[in-house]
Amino acid sequence: MTRWIGEASRRYRFHGCLDLRERASSMRRYRIDLNVRTFGPCRHRDLLLGGRRRGQFIEERMMKVAIGLTALAATMSLGSAASAQSLACGKPMTTDQKLQRVLDIAEITNVASAHAYYHGATLHQDEIEKVWSKRDDISWTNNTDRYSTRKSVWAFYVENLKNFPTKGAMWYHMLTTPMIEVAGDGKTARAIFMSFGNVSGVMKPGEPEAQWTQEKYGMDFIREDGVWKIWRLRTFVEFYTPVGKSWLDPKDNIAAVDTLAMDGKNPDGTMKAGVQKEAGATFFNVKPDEKKQFYRAYTTDREPELLPAPPKPYCSYSELEPF
Repeated sequence: MTRWIGEASRRYRFHGCLDLRERASSMRRYRIDLNVRTFGPCRHRDLLLGGRRRGQFIEERMMKVAIGLTALAATMSLGSAASAQSLACGKPMTTDQKLQRVLDIAEITNVASAHAYYHGATLHQDEIEKVWSKRDDISWTNNTDRYSTRKSVWAFYVENLKNFPTKGAMWYHMLTTPMIEVAGDGKTARAIFMSFGNVSGVMKPGEPEAQWTQEKYGMDFIREDGVWKIWRLRTFVEFYTPVGKSWLDPKDNIAAVDTLAMDGKNPDGTMKAGVQKEAGATFFNVKPDEKKQFYRAYTTDREPELLPAPPKPYCSYSELEPF
């Protein structure tokens, strides 16, 4: 439809009535009310052939229709989040607010993707400085560890990486299946993603490692100076398993070892980092601000849960439990 609108706007501006008659059969199917006149092929000759100003007017109106249809298509693609598109803190949204909501969701998606790209390039400092909030209460939480201040996130994510060689690192955490909800006040947003990937790296010379990974992301975003930033990130880790092994065996799922330990099922009774290591890096030497079982990794005796929960419409961040 959008392609036809662009095509039609050019025809109405540059072609005469005779040319439009030749397209009558196809164009009768697409009558669009522009709040001026409903025009089909060759109707209202004065409007169609009226000169440059009228041609520009028609093109501008056509573009507004195209933008509206694009926004509608984007809204319809948002699943349960689409219900929020009609209300902002209990009040009906204007057309401009709805269009802004679509732009917000696109920008938030890009910011989340930027995290994956920076991480994959081991540019953690650039990531924190460019796409994370400047606030002191940013946080990163995995299955068992929470880093809840800027200082501890920096130590975990930036400083710790300096202890390991980055040559040979290949970290892919692909974000898929997004559900994004922008607050009614437009100041914050909540999103969830699924992520399947693989990580590779060299811990010691001649000892490369490769792992399959599966996890889910919960992310809170905040708008700062008109730009969306990551505020809080939480990973719900299902497994990190060496290539050639099976995540069905909890001994080969390094994300399960820690949660089993907290359940009293680990043979040595230890509690380790939620993800003890990615191929190429470990997190043993970084103390979290809080340690408990935030999420139980996959094991064959675990019941599935809807976690993280799909975000629901909300007015302000005070209504949410922070990720």
